[in-house]
Amino acid sequence: MDKFNRSVGRALEILELLAHSPNELTITEISKYLDIPKSTAFDIIYTLVDKGYLEVADDRLKSFRLGVKLFQVGSGYRDKKPFYDVAKAALEKITAQVNETSFLAIESGGMLVYLDKAESESSVRTSCKLGSNRPMYCTGLGKALLSSYSDERLLDIVRRTGGMPKITPTTITTEEHLLREMNEARRRGYAIDDREHNMDVFCVAAPIYDSRNEPLAAISVACLSSKMLGNPQRINELGTLVSEAALSISHRIGFRGDRLYNVS
Repeated sequence: MDKFNRSVGRALEILELLAHSPNELTITEISKYLDIPKSTAFDIIYTLVDKGYLEVADDRLKSFRLGVKLFQVGSGYRDKKPFYDVAKAALEKITAQVNETSFLAIESGGMLVYLDKAESESSVRTSCKLGSNRPMYCTGLGKALLSSYSDERLLDIVRRTGGMPKITPTTITTEEHLLREMNEARRRGYAIDDREHNMDVFCVAAPIYDSRNEPLAAISVACLSSKMLGNPQRINELGTLVSEAALSISHRIGFRGDRLYNVS
């Protein structure tokens, strides 16, 4: 790419490295991980500190962490999404109604990205961070979005993002099984994650559509799997609730359909 700016690219790599690191990092560590000269790393890091995108975590060690400016910029992106306020209100209403944790997510680059959540004190307390990525084929939110796509599009996403490795004993690992699940989700009106990414968590989820009738995002309710297994009535109650909420959000942002899936 002729217009690629190396310094900007390295600055973004530093931010991404620190975003995914469990610990603060020193200039030496950042230089080593990214294979860039220490002098270059020094200049970029202190520019980012000056602008508020990084903070000095330890003056003695000269270690660094993400700064509050990143949160402000990220919040600006989220808040400019036309559906965000409507979806946030829906999450809070769902959580208050069923006393379970609810989530909002979008797809980006074939991965699921969490935008918001409303947590219940007595339900799933997840370590999932807003802005973090998850595979789509083994999460309720991801499967809700995949089921809103054509079979060709969903298989393309699965294939170019690393296939379908087994994460738990109940993870779906074949395209044939996934397609069957997607057809079932379309028929019932919501997708299910039966402990496919986390053995302690069971999710129901449904897609949100925009004014062009295109899938835009998804919402879910996550429960402790121990409360859901062997309880099809509860699964259907929560699934119907999520499906109705997703359709209501969609209508409020311009969707003209009367159902989430057109199933012949």
